Amino acid sequence: MLYELSLKYNTLKMYENTLDQMRKNGVSSEESIARIEQEKQAVESELIELLNPKTEVVESGKKSPSIGEGNKFIQAQKKKAEYKRLYDIRKNFFADIKPLGDNKDQVVYRKAEIPEDKKPTFADVQDKISNSQWISHSNFIFEFPKNEINIDSWRVSGFFYRKKEYGHVCSSQKCTGTSGELFVSVNDFADKNEDGTYNILAKTILKLDAAGKAHVVGNLYAKIISNDGEELYTFCFENCRFICSDSDGFSYETTGLRRVNLTFEYDELHVLAPNEKLAPKELR
Repeated sequence: MLYELSLKYNTLKMYENTLDQMRKNGVSSEESIARIEQEKQAVESELIELLNPKTEVVESGKKSPSIGEGNKFIQAQKKKAEYKRLYDIRKNFFADIKPLGDNKDQVVYRKAEIPEDKKPTFADVQDKISNSQWISHSNFIFEFPKNEINIDSWRVSGFFYRKKEYGHVCSSQKCTGTSGELFVSVNDFADKNEDGTYNILAKTILKLDAAGKAHVVGNLYAKIISNDGEELYTFCFENCRFICSDSDGFSYETTGLRRVNLTFEYDELHVLAPNEKLAPKELR
């Protein structure tokens, strides 16, 4: 139950972040926005259904059970809240320890050597935490060059990258030694366009395969954003080349979304601040 709630919540937040970016940039069609809104509403309905436990029909004249009675999810949340109360770091655990008889004078509490006025208080720590910008796994918008790979940002379910070891054999003749591999997971789809044509992920991948190994697709970007949709920083994977793809199969044993994994090589990774552009190579 907790896994499903987390998955639905992260998916819903991804849709909301994508919609905010699309409206802010103003480059998306109303059809694309409407399609995402439809997907978002479907996830919202599923999330509400998970959060509303179903109660059994009660016979007339009998007391209705509490909504949380017998519901494992609600009971787990109550237990979690109780643990949080018991193990609150603000609580002085020694205050609950009672001295035993005449030995109470033998109990020695060792004081820290840091002066009292230099010790960080709990309020100070909380203030620093609340004013820090934490990065969530689901706070990203991935962008493909649409002329090369026609995949909308909201189709991407995840990505990760790694730097290649020094001395590796790279398909690029201009490898700088700082190149790496990028892996992007995309939710499989097949859309009908306004002109009657179809945009099918499987067809896009076949075209990439037909273009030959290490086909250059350009720069790929992953914007890391806050919960309110503001950009925090951007990963720029420079001069990406499509290498291969693999995907989930089909099975009656699961109803989850089918995913396709795309593998790329890149020459160099850049981290750009908000509104910062990638400088030309001759100026670096």
